Amino acid sequence: MIATTLLLLSISILGIFIGAQLTEAILFVPYWKSLHPNDFFELHKTYGKKIHAFFAPLTIAATLFPLTMVTYYFVHNSKELTILTFIGVTTLAFFSTYFLYFKKDNQKFADRSIPDGELSKELIVWGNCHWARIFLECTAFVLSIILLLKSI
Repeated sequence: MIATTLLLLSISILGIFIGAQLTEAILFVPYWKSLHPNDFFELHKTYGKKIHAFFAPLTIAATLFPLTMVTYYFVHNSKELTILTFIGVTTLAFFSTYFLYFKKDNQKFADRSIPDGELSKELIVWGNCHWARIFLECTAFVLSIILLLKSI
């Protein structure tokens, strides 16, 4: 009962998180790329902290719920160790991307330390890294659904 509840909560929060991340990738990033550098930096100055305030708790929840679920399954000697390991690894991987890339790059946007001529290239890299992160999130999500299907 506890395992299934944790698994359903993990699937739910991962689904919400992926939806938010896809919205950012499909709607926000192309819009940001279309802006003149001055307009982008002004937009970021106005909304950057708000976007962070929205995504930070969602990212933490999308990390803690799956990791709690994985830990619970491991402690209770689940036979699905391979799936659980991959869920844990992909969850840690998508969470770590914030510290390995996004935190520093987002600060460059906030500081306006990226030259105007480099902004479009930087937004392309940012977008590609964002899609890589979504891939990791989707992997954890799909594996969690597979784990649920195996448990019923």
